[in-house]
Amino acid sequence: MITDLETQADKADIVGDICIVGTGPAGLTIALELAAKGRSVILLEAGGEAYEAESQALYEGKVVSSGHIDIADSRLRQFGGTSGHWTGVCVPMDPIDFEPRAGSTGHGWPIRRSDLDPFYVRAQSYLDAGPFRYGWTDWRSIGPHGELPLDPARVKVAIHQQSPPTRYAEKYLETARAERRIDCRLHANVVDIMLASGSDRVESLKVSTLAGAVRTVRAKTFVIACGAVENARLLLNARRQRPAGIGNERGLVGRYFNDHMTISASRIVFNESVDSDLYRLSQFVHGAQLHVGLALTPDVIRKEGLNNTHSFLKPTYADAIYSDDFRNYGWVSFSAMVQAFSRGSLPDRFAERYCDVVDDVGGVATGIYRHVRRKVQPPARARAFILRQDAEQAPNPDSRVTLGESVDRFGMNTATLDWRIASDDLLKLRRMHEIIGTAIGAAGLGRMQIGIPQQDPDPAIAYSGYHHMGTTRMHAEPALGVVDADCRVHTVKNLYMAGSSVFTTGGCANPTLTIVALAIRLAEHLAAKA
Repeated sequence: MITDLETQADKADIVGDICIVGTGPAGLTIALELAAKGRSVILLEAGGEAYEAESQALYEGKVVSSGHIDIADSRLRQFGGTSGHWTGVCVPMDPIDFEPRAGSTGHGWPIRRSDLDPFYVRAQSYLDAGPFRYGWTDWRSIGPHGELPLDPARVKVAIHQQSPPTRYAEKYLETARAERRIDCRLHANVVDIMLASGSDRVESLKVSTLAGAVRTVRAKTFVIACGAVENARLLLNARRQRPAGIGNERGLVGRYFNDHMTISASRIVFNESVDSDLYRLSQFVHGAQLHVGLALTPDVIRKEGLNNTHSFLKPTYADAIYSDDFRNYGWVSFSAMVQAFSRGSLPDRFAERYCDVVDDVGGVATGIYRHVRRKVQPPARARAFILRQDAEQAPNPDSRVTLGESVDRFGMNTATLDWRIASDDLLKLRRMHEIIGTAIGAAGLGRMQIGIPQQDPDPAIAYSGYHHMGTTRMHAEPALGVVDADCRVHTVKNLYMAGSSVFTTGGCANPTLTIVALAIRLAEHLAAKA
C-alpha cells in the first residue's frame, strides 16, 4: 500500500521488520523481492508519486570540480527514483571488473562476476531487457551482419542491450500500491539515523515532511538506497552519536566517487568495401535490441595496465540531415514530452520541459526536420566514425562527496561533489584507441586518427555519464571499504547500503542492471536472515 505522510494525522511510530529508504531500482526491487517471499517491509520515499519541484530542490548542492557534471538535476527525488532519467542501456559488468589489478590497491571486489550471474538473469526481466546473453558468440549465428575481422586476441565485440527504458514509477507504482506486504510512505524525508544507546545497531530513523510532520520509524533491519550522492550525505549527516558520521569511522564515506567519462574522440575511416553495419545501428535480433561496439580483451587490459572500456562507433555523414548535433537539452525535453503524450500521460516537470523547448526552439525544429527527412532519404553507407564511450575511471579516494557549509530545509548539510578526472585515465583511453586503430590497420580495413593528445590531455573532453558510484564502496577490509560483501556497513550490524554507492569500481557498464542484480542478491540475504 502507499500512503502520504503529508496527509496523515497519526503521529505514532511506524514499526516493522525491514525498513528500506528509497524507491528507485535498488530500493523498490528489494521491497518487491522481499514481499514476494512473504516478508513485510516499510518503504520510505522522500518525494511524491511524481516530480515535485519542492522535493527536488532538496538535492541541490555544490560542484567544486571543473568537470562537466551535475549534482541535482541528474537525480530524481520521487517514486521510482532516477529510473525516470535512465536511457535504458543494459549490460553486466565484465568479469575483469571484479578482479584485483596489478599496481592498484583500489581494484578488486570481494565478490566475483559469477556470484552475480544468477541475479543478473533475474534483473533482465525487471528492466524489460532481452535474454541474459551478452557474448558475441550468443548472437553471431543469428545476427544480421558480421563483425570486423580484427585480431581476436586483442579486440573483441562488445554487446549491450536496450530496455524500453523501464521507468519504475510507471511499471511498479500500482504493484506497490496493491501489495499488502509493502507499507510505502511518501514525503518521508530521512533527517537522522539513530543508533541504540551504546550499541552498533540502528534503532530508528527520524523522518519529516516538508510541512514539518515528524515520525519515528523503527525496524530490525535498515537499508538505505538513495543513490551514491544521497547515501553518502545521509551517513555523513548522522553525527549525533558518531561525530564523523555513521560508517565513516575510517573516513571512507563519500570517497572513491566515480562516474563514467562520456567521451567522443578519435576518428575511424573505413575502406569503401568494409561492411560496418553491425556497429552503425541498433540491431533487433529475436526481440532484443542490441548495441554493438569494440572492446579490448581481458589479457590485453591486464598486460597493458588499462581501464576497461567499450567503444561504440558513431557514424558521421556528409549530409547534415544525419548529424545529431541538435540533441541537447531542448531536444531531450521535447522527446520526453512526446513520449509521455503518446502514452496518454502528462510529462513530469512539464513546465520546466516546456521552457527548455521554447528556449531551444531552433534546435528542436532542426531535429524534427531532420527526422522527417531521414524517413524519405536513406543515407549512404557511413565510412567515417567517431569512437564514443562511457570510459572507466581508476579508483581515486580524492574524488569524493563531502558535506558543504549550506543546509537544507531540515538543517542537514547539503552535498559537495568533487569529481576528479585523472590524466592517466585519459591516456589509458588513448592507448586503447591506439590498439584498436592498429588492429584495424593490420586487417587492411582503414585507418584511425587518434583524438586524445599524448601529453596533457584536457579533462574537459570528458562529460559525466550521470552514473554516480562508489561512495560507500564494497570491500572485505574495513580499512578499504564502507560495506562488506553483503552490503552491510562494517561498523553497524543491521544497516545495509544498496545501489551504485557500493560499487568497488565502476567498470564501463551502465550501472542500472548491476544495481538491480545486487538488489535481488541483497533481498535474498535479508530474507534468509529471518
